[in-house]
Amino acid sequence: MTKGNMIEWFKSAPMSSRHERMLWAAHKIAGLTGTTAGGAYQMLLITLIEAEGRLDLAGFNDLQMAGCEHR
Repeated sequence: MTKGNMIEWFKSAPMSSRHERMLWAAHKIAGLTGTTAGGAYQMLLITLIEAEGRLDLAGFNDLQMAGCEHR
């Protein structure tokens, strides 16, 4: 299954919280690929993170104010 396919399964999940949509998509991906739901969840999580790009912690002012500056 391609990363694009996994993202499409995530997008087609019933509207709910992001976590519930990931669980739903992971269950479907696991059924199609024969992997475990946990393994499918991890693959989906990595794929979504890569698709969203890297987060820049400098943009999170609340972290900087709390003394958690990213160095």
